[in-house]
Amino acid sequence: MSLVSIIKTWLFGSSTASNNPDIPSNIAERPCRFLLDNTTSSTIDLPDGRKIGYAQYGSPTGKPILYQHGFPGSRLEAAQFHDLGRELGLRIISIDRPGYGWSSPHPGAKLLDWPKDVERLADSLKLESYSVMVLTTSKTPQRNV
Repeated sequence: MSLVSIIKTWLFGSSTASNNPDIPSNIAERPCRFLLDNTTSSTIDLPDGRKIGYAQYGSPTGKPILYQHGFPGSRLEAAQFHDLGRELGLRIISIDRPGYGWSSPHPGAKLLDWPKDVERLADSLKLESYSVMVLTTSKTPQRNV
């Protein structure tokens, strides 16, 4: 069964859904396992009056990793790494890019404006050091520099 068929069956129901091993019978009653509410989210104010939204997952005292979401996306995208972050002792800080989620738009922004915003967030959170994680959906192999 294709993913589209599974989603359609889950959304709209089907007499064959109960016989399909790909669709759990209790799917409608299951709570979401990801933290998608706003309890992990916050904002900071930037000097130019804009806001940057972010969420924190994993271990609150772990090694900080700044997660950069793809397009489209938001800070909530990193919720999938919450359990792994706790297990590995990582503090995953997921940032809304300008104009997404809780972050204000940044009209006329240049390429180097985003790293400045990220640096301001790191300073606000008093991070002495951190790593950066970027997920891409490109099929082209990525070279790490």
